[in-house]
Amino acid sequence: MRTQQPSHALGSDAWLGADEYEPGSELHTRATNFFTVVNWDALSSIASQHRGGESCYFTKNFSVGHFNMTRRIVFEDGTSWVARLRFPNHDTAADREALENSKVMEIEVASMKSKTQIPVPKVHAYSFAVENDVGAAFILMDYIHGSVAAEFREAQGSAVGLFGTVEQDRKFREQMAHIQAIIASFRFKQIGSLYYNQETDDFHVGPELQTGKGPWVSSMEYYDDLTHHLLKSAIKNNLQGDQSFMVPSILNYLLRICGEEKTGPFRLVNRDFGAHNLLVNQDFDIVGVIDFDGVMAAPLEVVAQYPVLSFLQLEAPGIVDPRPAVVERVAQTAPRLQMYKDMLARYEEDDKSDGIRVAARLASESARVYQGMTAYQQHQDFVNQKWMKSCLKMLQDSVQDGVQSRMQQL
Repeated sequence: MRTQQPSHALGSDAWLGADEYEPGSELHTRATNFFTVVNWDALSSIASQHRGGESCYFTKNFSVGHFNMTRRIVFEDGTSWVARLRFPNHDTAADREALENSKVMEIEVASMKSKTQIPVPKVHAYSFAVENDVGAAFILMDYIHGSVAAEFREAQGSAVGLFGTVEQDRKFREQMAHIQAIIASFRFKQIGSLYYNQETDDFHVGPELQTGKGPWVSSMEYYDDLTHHLLKSAIKNNLQGDQSFMVPSILNYLLRICGEEKTGPFRLVNRDFGAHNLLVNQDFDIVGVIDFDGVMAAPLEVVAQYPVLSFLQLEAPGIVDPRPAVVERVAQTAPRLQMYKDMLARYEEDDKSDGIRVAARLASESARVYQGMTAYQQHQDFVNQKWMKSCLKMLQDSVQDGVQSRMQQL
């Protein structure tokens, strides 16, 4: 069972180490074993070298996620960095990441080095190789004193659907919308993940994290490879026996019909953007953005998604769940969806580029279709079956719209 920290604990003070997971569990064992094999002395020496030989030490607490371990470094003058170390590849990552660890970390570093107004930690040193003196791939970056918004709201006892008070919640969502607008303002000619060339101090689009393929010059090429990856992953998880196995193929067909800006320009997006990768202070001001491996140049409908884990959940199109709890949740979510859409639209007014605005396509037909691709990745039977029903409804509507359109032309 997860240990509870005092509600006032912020930043590294709230880190629980391996106790994030149940003792004896696979993830708990992996964290403790990894902590043991890392050469922390070698890593502190590297950190010291990048600050002119200034001595430093690691704090006792550390943070553990599914893919990384993070530990705070404190220098003699009081400056703090964090060391973020990548776990070795494991089976649970295979469906999410087709690229090897070094490429995943390269994407993260590229995203953090991009020059924007977004509060990201400055990168000081990194090694993508596992065979180094430390014993793991790592990134050394600035420490930002803040806690993950999704976790901090729980520790503070926030009401359902809120991050802090009503006023703090609105401010948090305003800042979240501003960040999404900034990211989406960047345009690229190809679809793929973002990479950084240290020699030229420039960025380029390359193979994408999830499929391991790309870059692509059209959204249809990308969706074909994404569909193949999802189906291959479903077979690996023994899901091919159910009718819902074909959901990605149907969604791919629908995206060929309703997708927009199919040949670009393509916009930058963090597909994992949400309250679980935003650091906040005690007042729920966003002080940092973390976890950048989901950043890519993508089609409009991929970009036009609401932040995840932020009480902005959309139901599958055409599916009406009559259960009272679901009806109540949908009713409570509707005004939050509209509020966030309005916030994003206001910030996009500063973007003078041509093209459709992202806010105008939130919850659009094409965005909802792509939402199904994301949902399918969960590999949950009830989720896939729900989206199978949604796919059939969207197919029916598409055929009817086509018939009506042809009749009007007669």
